[in-house]
Amino acid sequence: MTHQSWFRAAPWAALFVAAACSSAPSNTTSVQSGTGSSSGGGASAGAGSGTVSPSGTTGSTVGSGSVGAAGSSAGGTGTNATAGSTVAGSGVGGTGASTTGTGAGGSGAGTGAASGASNSGASGGTAGSGALAGNGRHGMSAGCGKAPNGAVSSSFTNHKLPIPECTGCTATMGNCTRDCIAPEFAPGGVSDQEAGGENFTNRDFSIELPSNYQPGTPYPVFMGGGGCGGGPPQNGNGYGINETGTIQIGLGYLVRCFADGGSACSGDQKYEPLCVNGPEVPYVRAILSWVEANFCVDLSREFIGGGSSGGWEAMTLGCGDADQLRGFVSVSGGKREHQWPCMGPMAALMVVNDMDTANPIGQPDQPNVPFNTDLDSYGSAHERIDLLARNACVGTATAMYDPAFPKCMKYTGCPADFPVIWCELPEGHDNTQDGTINYLNAMWPFLSALPSEP
Repeated sequence: MTHQSWFRAAPWAALFVAAACSSAPSNTTSVQSGTGSSSGGGASAGAGSGTVSPSGTTGSTVGSGSVGAAGSSAGGTGTNATAGSTVAGSGVGGTGASTTGTGAGGSGAGTGAASGASNSGASGGTAGSGALAGNGRHGMSAGCGKAPNGAVSSSFTNHKLPIPECTGCTATMGNCTRDCIAPEFAPGGVSDQEAGGENFTNRDFSIELPSNYQPGTPYPVFMGGGGCGGGPPQNGNGYGINETGTIQIGLGYLVRCFADGGSACSGDQKYEPLCVNGPEVPYVRAILSWVEANFCVDLSREFIGGGSSGGWEAMTLGCGDADQLRGFVSVSGGKREHQWPCMGPMAALMVVNDMDTANPIGQPDQPNVPFNTDLDSYGSAHERIDLLARNACVGTATAMYDPAFPKCMKYTGCPADFPVIWCELPEGHDNTQDGTINYLNAMWPFLSALPSEP
């Protein structure tokens, strides 16, 4: 079977020393406060505050003010603070899985609570359609102004990448940081993988600079990952989307699939919970740190994409490294249930296939498809649900994204900074061709047109 907030990356120098590990929360938590009123049966006005967990096991908002059977609430002005980032904004609240409360008349004081489970897909808490805090990464990297060293414009060159083993933490406890390899995945660990003289602390990747590379010009970065069993990255870009004017990175795996989740990550289904501190997020972060330190990178335009196993990789990094990456594109893939905590919203264009039995769309689109214990996933539909919640999208209405790609639907309730595009084709696994239209051609225009995150 085929396997597949908001912090800056650590300096490259830190990758050559053993990294001390600190407790990492299993859920990213944001705090919202503001004034608002609610509409619906027995509506009441009041001030409310609470906590929202956009990507953890349970998301909930508890506060005073919004009650009523209709449960639709409009927020006034307020602040969103997520893992240290604050942005002023206003938003329109969605409806939680349950709404309870009491109110006096049409405008008296009242109390209410709304909650919803978010880990398995249902959106919980209040979704704001106003300003949404992004990763705030802008400007030029430290490598700007340096002569290119270790890469050329005419071809891909291969590089070995040392990544330190974590100390003072375990993946079993889920408390390792994202810039080192958890002991369980390091040499000798229960989920260690060795191939071709490499392991998770010593992996390779390929890089090619854009034509006429200029050290003083900041360039976007696109990292591509292919499907299981593909060639090594030194053979070229792992997954190309006809990107131009870009620093291209070919991602490589150790054995035959990316170790982003499921048994491909852990080596055995019983060890899949270890993937909450899996090796792929430290790998990609280490690559980006090296590229940023040695070449001129536009920090607001770092992207990832791939097909099949590379699609899983893109979705996993679009969660665990959302405070660094701007957006992802994927073909097939899905949401792993044991993965690094999501670090914020993420722009995404996903291509899925109705006839895909290797990486099925899954629930709720295909409710007859059971949970896949080997992949540790309900399917790609749950990745979409997660993104709609993380991106504070309101509702599930869609409209055609681009007439040139008629199977691509855009969720109209998502913020302009964080669009979610879903392209469902009547094809088999890892396929972007439908009739005469190749939906791969929608990917780079989508990514390159994204504005900088707020």
